[in-house]
Amino acid sequence: MPSKAILTTPRLALTTFSEDDLADLYALHCDPQVNRFLGSHEIIHTREDARRHLSDYVTGQERRGFSQWKASLDDGTFAGRAGFSVYPETSEVALSICLKSEFRGKGYASELADALVEWFFDTTYFPHLIAFVAAGNEPARRMMEANGFRQRQRMLIDDAAFDCLQILSPALAKRFASNAG
Repeated sequence: MPSKAILTTPRLALTTFSEDDLADLYALHCDPQVNRFLGSHEIIHTREDARRHLSDYVTGQERRGFSQWKASLDDGTFAGRAGFSVYPETSEVALSICLKSEFRGKGYASELADALVEWFFDTTYFPHLIAFVAAGNEPARRMMEANGFRQRQRMLIDDAAFDCLQILSPALAKRFASNAG
C-alpha cells in the first residue's frame, strides 16, 4: 500500500506508514534520547518490535482512519513519527509525537501538535484528546499547554510517572466557557 498524505505543516508532511519504512522506524528508536521520555508501550527495542509497531500503525490507519504517521521534511528526510493511538486502559485517543534528536528544540513538535489537534477535531467525532508527558519533561509539557492541553491527572504507567493532559473539542470548550460565566 503506497503512503498517503494526511496533512502538512509549513515544514513537515505526515503520511501513512508502509512496510518500506521499517528501517527508518527502527533507526529512530535506536537513539536512547528518543526513547527517554516515552512510555514503555511506545519504545521500540528490536527490529521485531519495530515490525510489530509498524503493522499496528498500518492496521490502525485502515480500521480507524488515524494512527501514527511518518513525519518528513519537504525534501523527504525522515524526521520521526506523530499522530494518534488508542490508550487501552480507557479507550481514549492519545496524541503522540516522536522526533529524531536533531529535530528537537526547533519548533517542529509544536508545529505538529497544533496541526494534529486541528486535524483531529475537524476530522473525528471525539469530544476530547489526551496526551501523556513524562514527569520532568518540562519543555514538552509547556509545548502541549501552549497548544491548549491542560493537566488532568498524574499517573503511573509501568512504574514511571506521566502527566495525562487533555484538550476538549472546540464545541465543548466553548460550551464550558459559556457556562462558567
